[in-house]
This record gives sequence, C-alpha cells and structure tokens, in this order.
Amino acid sequence: MVKNTMTVEKAAEFLGQGFHCSQCVMSHTAEMVKMDESTALKMTAGLGGGCFHGDICGAVSASVITLGLVYGFDKPYSTKQNEILVAKVNEFEKRFTEKNGSLVCKNLLGGWDFSKPEEAKKIMTEGLTKNCPGFCASACEILDDMLKDVTK
Repeated sequence: MVKNTMTVEKAAEFLGQGFHCSQCVMSHTAEMVKMDESTALKMTAGLGGGCFHGDICGAVSASVITLGLVYGFDKPYSTKQNEILVAKVNEFEKRFTEKNGSLVCKNLLGGWDFSKPEEAKKIMTEGLTKNCPGFCASACEILDDMLKDVTK
C-alpha cells in the first residue's frame, strides 16, 4: 500500500526541481516495486516530454514501466503473464485517457513539440507545462488504485 499520496502540489514541487514527469511517477512508485529511488530516477530520465519528441507522455511511460515491474515476465513463452500485463496496461491507458484526454505529450501540451527548438521554447516560456503536475498526480492515483492489492 502506498504511504504517500502524490498530489498536484507535490508533483509541481518535484517538477520544479528540474525533474521530468516520468521521474515524478517513477519516484512515487519506486518503493512499491522495490527499486531504489536513484535507479528509478535515472532509468526514467529520458522519457520526459514524450522522449523529448512529444510522443507518449512520460508519466504514462513510467506508469507502464511500473506495471511491467509488477506484472511483467522474464521467461520465454509467458503467454498468460503477457495477457495479464497487456490487460493492465490497457486499463491504465484507458483510465488516464478518460481523465486527461490523451496519452500523447504533444496533445496534452496543446499540440506543441519539445523536439522543435522554437516550440520547446514556447512550451517553457508560456507555461504550457502548467498541467503536467496534474498528469503526474493522475498517473500516480491510477497506479495506486491498480496496485493497492498487489504491492502490500
């Protein structure tokens, strides 16, 4: 069970330190999946801003990593476990999309792309990441609910 709830305010404080959305989520779930926080932060550092190209939101990517650590498999031909993992990832993505409108960073940021320097500048100077703490908190809330019975 999760000791601390990720709030929008906590996520904003974390992101305000220069961390990415992916790192915010993975930092929150690291203890749940028995991973040290430093490894969790490094492992997800490259996922922010949709891998810096506006693709899948980093908070979503880190959530999928968390689900993989809980429901994933490490043996070939693990068909049943793969089915479970796929169902969990689909459930997470459905819930995140229902709550936030998209899984795609670029869409969540109003169509702007971090990989284009002029658009990245606009994203940062015009505060287009102001909703990112909410996306992080939302991802953590969904994960907390999905994992409440398996990570005690």
